[in-house]
Amino acid sequence: MLKRKMYDKLLAWKSAPKKKVLILLGARQTGKTFIVREFARDNYPNFLEVNFLEDEDDAAFLAGADSADELVSRLSLIAGRALEPGTLVFLDEVQRAASNIVTLSKFLLDDGRFDLILSGSLLGAALEGVTSFPVGYARTERMYPLDFEEFCWATGVPVSIIDKVKTCYRDKKPLEHTLHERLTKLYRQYIAVGGMPEAVQRFLDGNRDLGAAREVATDIAEQYRFDITKYATGRKLQIRTIFDNIPSQLSKENKRFMMKSVKQGATYERLDDDFAWLVSAGVALPTVIASEPKYPLARTKVPEKFKLYSSDCGLLLAQYPQVAAIEVVSGEGDANFGAVYENVVAQEIKAAGFPLYYYHNSRKGEMDFLLETGEGTVIPLEVKSGKDYKHHVALNNLLETEEYGIECAYVLSEHNVSTEVREGKPVYYLPLYMTLCLSLERGNDLEGVKLEEVSFDDWT
Repeated sequence: MLKRKMYDKLLAWKSAPKKKVLILLGARQTGKTFIVREFARDNYPNFLEVNFLEDEDDAAFLAGADSADELVSRLSLIAGRALEPGTLVFLDEVQRAASNIVTLSKFLLDDGRFDLILSGSLLGAALEGVTSFPVGYARTERMYPLDFEEFCWATGVPVSIIDKVKTCYRDKKPLEHTLHERLTKLYRQYIAVGGMPEAVQRFLDGNRDLGAAREVATDIAEQYRFDITKYATGRKLQIRTIFDNIPSQLSKENKRFMMKSVKQGATYERLDDDFAWLVSAGVALPTVIASEPKYPLARTKVPEKFKLYSSDCGLLLAQYPQVAAIEVVSGEGDANFGAVYENVVAQEIKAAGFPLYYYHNSRKGEMDFLLETGEGTVIPLEVKSGKDYKHHVALNNLLETEEYGIECAYVLSEHNVSTEVREGKPVYYLPLYMTLCLSLERGNDLEGVKLEEVSFDDWT
């Protein structure tokens, strides 16, 4: 069973003094339904699940309720038993009834006897009806693929080792060479497997079978294409073309998504809704240009200029030839796989709770990412897949520009921790596996997560 951080967020929601509807969003197959079922089994004496995608008749039946009592009666009829107070009601794939779901949810919330979780995926703008709750009625969480820390939990990395990595991150001190090499190897495996729960489970069940994980990722990518064809009415061709072009656009030198790759003469204004569909579906991660690396970054963002990353590195790598995965896992990917390394960092940054920004200036150069910390500062972050990881002209240019007020910078690579002073400011060279520490910059590290203690010698 895969341990997920979302479980602790569900616990926090349940124990909050003011009851709210929980809205759980995210791409298909990221584990939303599974985590709710596990949470219900552990924390509620009674549980009722209605899937609006699979049980269309039940969904329509519920939508006809015009009061709280009527809704509870209809839910009881669906369950085949009385709906006891304290029951967790789970309405899954609610985008199928977006126009009715707010009313239904308010009925249950105002009734006060039941807890309610709504979950939805895909269908883009259809989710707007799901999230249009009055202020104070709902709490929204988004489910992502497993991040690297969750992948470490799944593969048996001891809690003490993860804590050691976080300590070294805080102190900017290198790890022991053997441990560093082992974590670097594990991170390469994570890039190839990705964070989709089924892919991770197949990887583990098959004694770390990378081929089985790649097969799952390929199937999920194909399922996404099918969903686009089925649900993206009127715009399916453009949306699918954008989805299929993500790997090739990231392989370019500047990686910015070019509208002409979708259709000659296309503009952002014409394709805006198509990109929004993929983003709302949780399938793609846009990283927008900020013209100045200064807080707040939203002040100078340019929405029509962006890179478009895949929501999962395993899905991205599955769309490249198989030799690419082999070279990444073996450590031979080097500079030719910069897009893959950037993609995994993008999803780690997003999962850590940061908005995604990058910087580009024709005179100063380009930075892969900009982190906006909880303290109101900006940290430039560069991702290096080759051996020349200490060569970064653009980063030096940002550090020497006093008006930007940048205090330090991060460079992520496969090398161990080190520090150098550039333009009078520290540049911290960090191993890629320390992306699991990025949430510390926001002060939202999960301290309540309890895992079985394993010794380093037992870690296999």
